Amino acid sequence: MRIIYKILSTGLLIGLLTGCEDLKFGNAFLEKPLSDEMSIDSVFSSKRYADQALNQFYKSLPDYLPSLRGYHGEGYILDVYSDVGYTSRLSWNHGAITPSSGFGNFQYHLTGNDEVMGDPLYGIRKAYIYIENVDRVPDMTEEEKIIRKAEAKVIIANHYATMIRYYGGVPWIDHAYKADETFLFPRMTLEETVQKTVDLLDEAAADLPWYTTDAEYGHMTAAVAKAWKFRLLHFVASPLFNSQIPYLDGQAADEKLVWYGDYQQSRWEAALEAGREFLRLNAQNGNYYRIENTGNPREDYLNGYFTKGNREVIMASFRWGIYDGIDKPFRMYESNYGSPRSSFADLFEWKADGSKFDWNNPEHRAHPFFDANGDMTRDARLYENLVVNGDKWQGRTAEVYSGGREGLGSGSSVQQKTQYGYGYRKFIRDKKGEIAGQPYSCPLIRIPEIYLGMAEIMNQLGLANVTDEFGNTAYDYLNLVHERAGMPPVTPERVPTGDALLNYLLDERAREFSQEDMRYYDIIRYKKGAEWVTRPVERLTTTKNADGSFSYEITVLPNAYLWKDAWYLLPFPTDEMNKKYGLIQNPGWE
Repeated sequence: MRIIYKILSTGLLIGLLTGCEDLKFGNAFLEKPLSDEMSIDSVFSSKRYADQALNQFYKSLPDYLPSLRGYHGEGYILDVYSDVGYTSRLSWNHGAITPSSGFGNFQYHLTGNDEVMGDPLYGIRKAYIYIENVDRVPDMTEEEKIIRKAEAKVIIANHYATMIRYYGGVPWIDHAYKADETFLFPRMTLEETVQKTVDLLDEAAADLPWYTTDAEYGHMTAAVAKAWKFRLLHFVASPLFNSQIPYLDGQAADEKLVWYGDYQQSRWEAALEAGREFLRLNAQNGNYYRIENTGNPREDYLNGYFTKGNREVIMASFRWGIYDGIDKPFRMYESNYGSPRSSFADLFEWKADGSKFDWNNPEHRAHPFFDANGDMTRDARLYENLVVNGDKWQGRTAEVYSGGREGLGSGSSVQQKTQYGYGYRKFIRDKKGEIAGQPYSCPLIRIPEIYLGMAEIMNQLGLANVTDEFGNTAYDYLNLVHERAGMPPVTPERVPTGDALLNYLLDERAREFSQEDMRYYDIIRYKKGAEWVTRPVERLTTTKNADGSFSYEITVLPNAYLWKDAWYLLPFPTDEMNKKYGLIQNPGWE
């Protein structure tokens, strides 16, 4: 990994890019500073410049909103690598991909991102330089130094946890190396990499507050550290890594770099305890993080993912200070880099009774989105995730029908953006200037992930109907999220424990976290690639009749997406393998 080599570079130890402005927090947190070259002695000669060094590694946090040069290749959202979205532009799922392919072809960057956003090598490098030098700053208190170093540790661990999800075990760097040091960096086993990452998160959490003041909103907290611990242990307890057989044979599998080497229930138990730990600490802090639920399902869901500073978001990143218009972060919609599949829209259930939406049901087909009074007939999250025919849009009614302004045909300006019957909406709002000038944030972890993860783990352990120390069963955790969307509660009678509840929870995660970097990881950790990614693509064709009513037709199209089991993990780039410092390539990419 070029990430490793760059950390060792002598030049990085004698210079830092810093800014001429003080670091800003609150609504201005992490605005990009002006850059100057300064020696490392100058950088850590005052709190002002040390804060600018802090700014630099915070800039390495990912942001999945799809702008040009985004966190994911070519500014895609991760959903288009899955069964809920589709794009014809990807070389990945068409099979034309090798370890020598450019970074823009992969979902995740190890390097090559000019904005440094989501770049692990940049973030780890800058964080270690900060940790090793901040004690020199004369006008910072000891408490400030301890807290800021802990923040840097969380960001290092965040990058390692992300790399684990894409690569498995990776080499471990524990300081900024000097040029005269010997460095050989073989990959650690998956188990070793996970344990070191968890230990670093726990170490950092011990020195951090559970939440910050409004003035320091955006800084890493103990809650972020514990939420990442839960997310990581939840992921690695899943079948990709926690199994009796590897997902694919090869040297990396033999050396347990890409799986644990066996199945152990204790890994699910460790994930459950990590969730309990988060919830205990949250309770001790007045349940500071909580789901938005005022009884207005659509608005509450919107506020939960969009509004900066709400109590539902545990961790966010800030590529910009404010939204400067309606196009900047939304390349998926503006440049037609992908479309939601019609079958994804069908996951959103019927509001009245919580039943599965079915185009063969006469009542559903007659009013698939709104009833005769104009009221929503489906899960409220459908309308915030996708542009649907008849909804509010740009100060008028959306025309997602053949010939309509948002549909296919000569009258449309969007064309392929809604080619399967729906368009992407999340984060765009009504596309009528509502977001211009609003504080910008990208929610990386929200508390619904904790709740739905707890439900899944309890189900995996046969505890779905057991009330835990917080008074909740798996169904209670599920319904904290599900009922917020205006839906009737899910019961064991309707969705039994076991596989039925697991599949329901995976779909619930798709409904809740569409376009928030979730579905792809669920496909990976449950090894659903061959089953889900190659699903046929469905298209909803909506026709406006002469009397103003609408008729609907579902067409099943061939799916051009392929799947190879090697794709469960990414390859290390060929140029990194050629440096001969100890990397072993992932199975199927040799």
